[in-house]
Amino acid sequence: MTDPDAGSKLSITDSEVRAPGYYEGAVWGGNLTLTRVEVTGGQHSVHCQSTCTVTDSWLHGQYNDPAKSFHTNAFITNGGHGIVLRHNTLHCDSTLNSNDGGCTADVSLFGDFERVYDVLVEGNLLKANASSISYCAYGGYQPAKRFPVATQIRFVDNVFERGTNGKCGVYGPATSFQSSATGNLWTGNRFDDGTTVNP
Repeated sequence: MTDPDAGSKLSITDSEVRAPGYYEGAVWGGNLTLTRVEVTGGQHSVHCQSTCTVTDSWLHGQYNDPAKSFHTNAFITNGGHGIVLRHNTLHCDSTLNSNDGGCTADVSLFGDFERVYDVLVEGNLLKANASSISYCAYGGYQPAKRFPVATQIRFVDNVFERGTNGKCGVYGPATSFQSSATGNLWTGNRFDDGTTVNP
């Protein structure tokens, strides 16, 4: 965990991060750079505040306590900016438990604590989960959140795996992307069979 307000930074390259049974993000904070890293465990693989770059990495195997109602994610921000996800395999693979614990998404952008802006999600594989993942990506627009509008959100050339139900998630591949917001871009995103994915 880093504290970006204190100026701390973390760079991990060509490594594995394992956080079995851990209740927070396996990698958590801001000023994070992950390059060719496999992350397993943690409620979330990467929980970013701001200024996070994740490249050529594999995020999967989140911790979902069967006695809890965890909402797990491969990558999540609850408010932040300066985020780049490029050429990763992102898989929230928790299965739904008896307490309704399970995945939220492979990529979750939520304006809970501050505004979400300046996010690039490019050239990633978003893996399917028809058990507990509602959508494979949440694009930042959440009217019920404290900061409902996300800007400069760019989803470019990502591949969404169809999976067993053909939708990536239980309900579809992506939601909560506001095409009309300033600087937002959705282009080149497709299912693994080549079909266009629209938010």
